[in-house]
Amino acid sequence: MISGVMRIRLPNGEQIEFPLHRLIWIPVLLLILLVVSFGSTVAFQVNPEEEGVVLVFGRHSRTVGPGLHWKMPYPLSRVHKVKTSTVDVEEFGYRSKEGDRSYRAHYAENKMLTGDLNILLVGWDVQFQRSRPTHYLFHVRDPVGTLRDIAQSVMRKIIGDRASIRILTVGRKGIKSRARELIQQQADQFEMGVDITDVNLVFSFPPDEVRGAFDELNKAEQDAARFFQEASQKYEQRVPKARGEAERIKLKAEGFADRRTNLAQGKATRFNAMLAEYHKAPQVTRQRLFFETMQEVLPELEETVVVDHKLRSILPHLDLRGKGATKQGSDR
Repeated sequence: MISGVMRIRLPNGEQIEFPLHRLIWIPVLLLILLVVSFGSTVAFQVNPEEEGVVLVFGRHSRTVGPGLHWKMPYPLSRVHKVKTSTVDVEEFGYRSKEGDRSYRAHYAENKMLTGDLNILLVGWDVQFQRSRPTHYLFHVRDPVGTLRDIAQSVMRKIIGDRASIRILTVGRKGIKSRARELIQQQADQFEMGVDITDVNLVFSFPPDEVRGAFDELNKAEQDAARFFQEASQKYEQRVPKARGEAERIKLKAEGFADRRTNLAQGKATRFNAMLAEYHKAPQVTRQRLFFETMQEVLPELEETVVVDHKLRSILPHLDLRGKGATKQGSDR
């Protein structure tokens, strides 16, 4: 054990004594603190939603996933942790934490000029994910600020290429998809290491000064769309029915034409066959045709009178079917 006393003389002549066995603990404590601080810079923990980018002498060494890892002590090695599994949201033209009417405080972002030279207030948000941590950390100085600048530029371009009525009514879905596509293209061009997961058009309406006129115009557009839909429904109801009726008449006419054609062809064939027989025996064929014709015609007649061509006059006969038969019978 170290024994003895260390004496220190002050300028005023006084002496201070320190026991040496107590002073020996000071370097020991300093050594323990150095070892603890050294160990704290060697081990590091990466959370489940993060990835760790390890730098050795300022250069990228490796990228590690969630869990406990080891590295060289500081300042030889450093770790940057990037949240790669979470989706962050950047809001434009409004701030959700400031309430529903926060758009009034962000006119610089939400006031836009449309393609038909009207002013609209447009609010939207961009959802993104840090998919490549090394690109996110080292390729752009301020990735989030750059993303905001890109999103505003893209949205103003899209709004400036469209008419105000389409933006307020049927064009919202197309604006969202087109904005997401263009923002992702520029982010990939700058190698920012982010993926744009979604773009939401939160609101779009005209300024308060002209909102009444826009509402009337919007109502007129809706009425026009409704009239067009009703006309389309009537068209779908009547036109197919008319087409079906026309097809039925056409098929009926074609069937009638086929029947008449077949009948005419049959009669022509029969006539040709009869003509051939007539050339073989003209007298017999003429007589047969006469009898066949009489057989068809005579049953249609109400009265039949057979007259011999040799008689000079017609012999009177008694009508047994009419009123004359009763009168003549009574006279007799």
